[in-house]
Amino acid sequence: MFTYNKYLTKMIVFTVGLSTMPIILLGLFFYIKTSGTVQEKVNQGNVLILEQTHLRIEQVLGALDLQIERLAESPFVAEALEEGITPSRFMLVQQLHRSMSQVQTFDIGIRDVHLIDLNRGTILNSDGLNPLSPAEAAEIARYRELDRTKFWAADSEGWLQSEREPSFSIHLVKKVPAFAERPSGMLVIDIPGHQLRNYLIENNALGEILVLDANYQLLTAQNESVIEGGAALDGLIARLKASDDASGLYETSFGGKHVGVAYQRSTFNGWIYISVIPIELVRLESRQTGALILAASIAMLLLAVVISLAGSHRMYTPIQRLYQSLFAQSDKGRKRLDEFRVIHEGFASMRKTQLEMADSIRSQTRQLEEYYVLKLIRGEIAPTQIYEKLEFVHVDATKWKQMALLTIQIDTLRGTRYSESDSELLLFAINNIVSELVPEHRRLRPIVADSFQVTLVFDDPNANEDFRTSVYSLANRIQEGVESCLALRVSIGVSRMYGGLKDAKTAYREARDALKYRVLYGQKTILRIDDVQPAQSVATQYPKELERQVLDAVKMADREGLPSLLDAFFKDIAGQYHNYNDYQIAVTRFFVNLIRLLQESGVPQLEPFGGEPPRLEQLHALASVQDVRDWFERQLIGPMMRVFEEQRTNRHRTISQEVVEMIHRDFDTDLTLESCSHALNYHPSYISKVLRQELGISFSDYLLRHRIQKAKEMLEETDLKVSEIAEKLGYNNSQNFIRSFRKLAGTTPGAYREEFLQDRYKAN
Repeated sequence: MFTYNKYLTKMIVFTVGLSTMPIILLGLFFYIKTSGTVQEKVNQGNVLILEQTHLRIEQVLGALDLQIERLAESPFVAEALEEGITPSRFMLVQQLHRSMSQVQTFDIGIRDVHLIDLNRGTILNSDGLNPLSPAEAAEIARYRELDRTKFWAADSEGWLQSEREPSFSIHLVKKVPAFAERPSGMLVIDIPGHQLRNYLIENNALGEILVLDANYQLLTAQNESVIEGGAALDGLIARLKASDDASGLYETSFGGKHVGVAYQRSTFNGWIYISVIPIELVRLESRQTGALILAASIAMLLLAVVISLAGSHRMYTPIQRLYQSLFAQSDKGRKRLDEFRVIHEGFASMRKTQLEMADSIRSQTRQLEEYYVLKLIRGEIAPTQIYEKLEFVHVDATKWKQMALLTIQIDTLRGTRYSESDSELLLFAINNIVSELVPEHRRLRPIVADSFQVTLVFDDPNANEDFRTSVYSLANRIQEGVESCLALRVSIGVSRMYGGLKDAKTAYREARDALKYRVLYGQKTILRIDDVQPAQSVATQYPKELERQVLDAVKMADREGLPSLLDAFFKDIAGQYHNYNDYQIAVTRFFVNLIRLLQESGVPQLEPFGGEPPRLEQLHALASVQDVRDWFERQLIGPMMRVFEEQRTNRHRTISQEVVEMIHRDFDTDLTLESCSHALNYHPSYISKVLRQELGISFSDYLLRHRIQKAKEMLEETDLKVSEIAEKLGYNNSQNFIRSFRKLAGTTPGAYREEFLQDRYKAN
């Protein structure tokens, strides 16, 4: 019976592939390298020819550009456009013809030069001075609208030619004057379209050279058929329009042939110079080289296959003899023979079954242990069944003498790279970190329950340190590990120490209660219920005086003094209220008093908060005293102060206006700040503060300035003596008046009057 030796077949395939693959790859490499080299050389030659053509044409065009600039600057052109050309001014016409004929050099091949008077609608050229025809006027109007002072344009209609059969032309147009908003004239050089073909490279065996203007219109080509059959250029032009590159190489279809295209865009006038090469010419030599390489590769492949077959049979012979001596009788009926596979399949099947069973047992044991821990902390397992159930998960709880429970909670996600939606995943990550940091012989399996990470820890019989100290060290290590791995701050609540797992429910409640005191002790704290919860109630006193000062600062919109008052208020609360419930009552009382203050001010309750008032639920969810203080300042006090500030501003403006009116009315009396304050029923210090805020000056300074201004008016408009003016202004002593006047005016009253009279005399 025929037996299919699969291992032998694999060996043959491998050796044949190993020997033939380098030959195939080497042949492909040489073919690609040779083809690429040929293509590169042709492209380089093509680009060189294109550059030569580009330079030859632009050398001629540059000369024309220079000549039309000189002609535009000619005084004869300026005179002709300014004063006009008439038959009587034949000398000017001769000068213009002479200047224009100098542009028409023989080597450039210019057909004619035209001077167009835009204001008078005339054209001067070799045919003489003539009015513009309708066709000429329309084309000139189109040129005039272009936002360029000098440009090249293609003319397929021949509107400037006098022949009966106009031909394709190229125009160099120059507006005169160059930078005028409305040019008065225009110079046009008319070049025959066929003249450009004289500057193309002759006998270009590589392909065809084309020239397009900036509007992608064909100007000239080596082959006349390309100019006549313009439809073949559509695909080529479409590809050029899609690219903004100054030069490039690509392949496309042109005239029914696959060609390579090289192009360059001129920075001088925007023309595009194109060289088109049939790819067939480039690849002919590549195919010949490829045929030679293919023949050599086939010969080497045949030799490699023969050597591989002979070597595979020789190497397989020992394996075949070994199998026949051991398994020939048991596998006699097999048509497929794979000796190594039979052995591998047997061992692999046994190993797979073993691993699956081990993984299943570990997974079920882990889930069952987590389930038992959850029921323990909720008190759902009877004390008599605790040790029995833990034995199912291979936990010997009888070896532990002391037990405590740790609860972990994230302090805040603000300022971290996480969002609130990541909180559950972060708790599971913390759970894994705890599993790594706390040795297995000192804990049950850590779990996540009720937004806490929960761990039951036990004493170590071999440890020398106290269990209470040991638990604190574990908690500290967990905090550092979480911050190092996750860049998160966490707080840990620690229950009292118990002698058995029957108290797990009580320990869980205590650890959770301990975390509530985080609001008093700050973030990243380890809170033991024995330390944070006092054994007996302590008498406290609500800081009414500090609260009154805070409320006064809010009413006065005192933004400078408020932060320090808030700090002192919350520092007093945190220092007195060591019981969490008492602390929450104090904070809630402060919240209610602020809302009452807002109501008493007559402002609608929702107005300062944009329709969304702060809620107590938000306040009670905060984790530290600093967070609570910042929440009050940001969410409640800040909006309230803006309302009171507007009220105070309006009230201050009214007070300052009344004080100013009193000064202007009673400046010549014994007016004082106290008398004004008494009249307005305000305290003098309050009036002084309002004036400084509204006027930027004190009461006495404003009164003095007003009196000195009145004194200047009296010195200028009356003949009263200085002593009389001082008496009218309410001064008991004229010397005091003179000192005050010199302080503000920089001179004495007498000198001021004398200087004023001299200035008025000079003016008259």
